[in-house]
Amino acid sequence: MALQRRTILGAGFGMVGSTLLLAGAAGAQTAAAHADAAQPVGLPDSGTHLLLLGTMAGPVLDPSRMMASQAVIVDGAVYLVDCGYGTILRMIEAGLRPADVKAIFVTHHHSDHNADYANLVHLAWIQGIEDRIVSIGPPPFQAIHDAALAFHHEDIRIRIEGTGRKPIEGYFEVREVTEPGLVYEDDKIRVTAAIATHPPFSTALGFRFETPDRSIVFSGDTVASEQITALAEGADVLVHEAMYVPGIDAMLAKRPYVPPKLRDFLMDGHTTAEDAGRIAAQAGVATLVLTHLLPGDQPQVTDEIWAAEAAKEFDGRIVVGHDLLLL
Repeated sequence: MALQRRTILGAGFGMVGSTLLLAGAAGAQTAAAHADAAQPVGLPDSGTHLLLLGTMAGPVLDPSRMMASQAVIVDGAVYLVDCGYGTILRMIEAGLRPADVKAIFVTHHHSDHNADYANLVHLAWIQGIEDRIVSIGPPPFQAIHDAALAFHHEDIRIRIEGTGRKPIEGYFEVREVTEPGLVYEDDKIRVTAAIATHPPFSTALGFRFETPDRSIVFSGDTVASEQITALAEGADVLVHEAMYVPGIDAMLAKRPYVPPKLRDFLMDGHTTAEDAGRIAAQAGVATLVLTHLLPGDQPQVTDEIWAAEAAKEFDGRIVVGHDLLLL
């Protein structure tokens, strides 16, 4: 599938920098420290590209950021990593069609990582899937997929009867992953998984994408993990979740309702930006991308703060994630 040509807003890099931001992106932020002046460029039709669709840890509703989702685009082919709240909106803004996604990789089954799945597969079927979409993630993914189709059952039934569409079931293959190793391969990419540590889930996943010109690793949600460090060894890009503890306390202080165990729940299952920097340094990656920002809705926690935390441990290139950021 050939991507639509579109104008994007580019920013150069210093040690710390934002990269390419699609023009008109909702909630655009000031570029991180040392970034050069932006200039319009075109998205290449070839090569491997990373597009951040949603960069918020959640579930939190804020128009500046949607929930966790990323797209890896290889010579025009689209592979989706997570699909939390707002993924479809950001895909539309980026010019990506659900029907053109070749595979969906879900790191774990928190709603900020999979809430848009039901509508994503339904819309892909309506738009017209050429072959099939492979959905990959931890158990109980088959049951979640079946429930997604059941949710839209009445609409699906009527569309099949009224338009002569083929049944939706044949357009999807679900693969449940419980062990590390190779989980997907085609003529453009090779994807391996590692088991992350994200209690209370028994299985949460990180993914490494290898293409002819680039390697990109996604931590998913995890505490600082040796498995993710090993998965990321020598990668060009590590996309790692990040939290900033003072910002979490400020966020919780503003909420009208805070479950009694929420702070402990957050602290026990996530990685600080400083530790993400340490993992990037230990893995020897070229670029660290901070995303799934916790909190991502507190404007006082600036890009400079996020980057400075990671830079305590990592002296490579640091990118603070924003929705519709392209690398």
